[in-house]
Amino acid sequence: MATLNQDTVSNVLQIISDLRGETTTNTDASRIRMLSRMERDLAKRRLWRLFHLKNQPMAGTGSNDYTIGSATYPYRTKGLSELFVSSDGSTLESSRYGIVDFQKFKQLYNVSNADKLVYEWYDQANDLWKIHINPAPTASETITYSFFWIPPKRTSTSDNVVCVSIEALARFTLAEIFDTEDEFDKATDQRNIAEQIISDEGGWENTPHMGQTYSVEAVENQFKNRGLGSY
Repeated sequence: MATLNQDTVSNVLQIISDLRGETTTNTDASRIRMLSRMERDLAKRRLWRLFHLKNQPMAGTGSNDYTIGSATYPYRTKGLSELFVSSDGSTLESSRYGIVDFQKFKQLYNVSNADKLVYEWYDQANDLWKIHINPAPTASETITYSFFWIPPKRTSTSDNVVCVSIEALARFTLAEIFDTEDEFDKATDQRNIAEQIISDEGGWENTPHMGQTYSVEAVENQFKNRGLGSY
């Protein structure tokens, strides 16, 4: 059944069939694959709050490198938003690690190898995103991290899909279908509609709720100027 931002693959395919005027819902494997690709692509379009998991705990092992995410919530590129290491699992500022890229890490590490730093890296051999934490968390310490994820691959009509707009997801998928049929004008029309929907959703995403305030600077940048970048 549909929820706030989720629906089943079957229901989204039904929207596509309705838009095409098909009398029955087409659930071919090729359409499921197209839908899955579009779902994953949309999740990577921006840092949607819908795809953010906060304060995930993980035990230290004494090593520097750890795997981020899971099969249900795969880690996306540049998805780490904050990380803390503490003996009691707290998320105080004194436990925060600065998030940097590999080159910046090397520079800061060479100046002081005791600095609290973390960078992400891709493990090609195992097809996993990992993080490198310095200093290495001990077995008695807890790593608490927040990150943005992308949906896993969908293979069944009963799978749930997650998207900021199910309508946009359906229309992006429909555009892919039209491409396979050499209906390029129709594909362009559907993409334009979907892009407008996503643009509108992005506006809502960036608009503070009543009583809220937004900062234009990454929180990590306020931690000794070691954030995701300089703004």
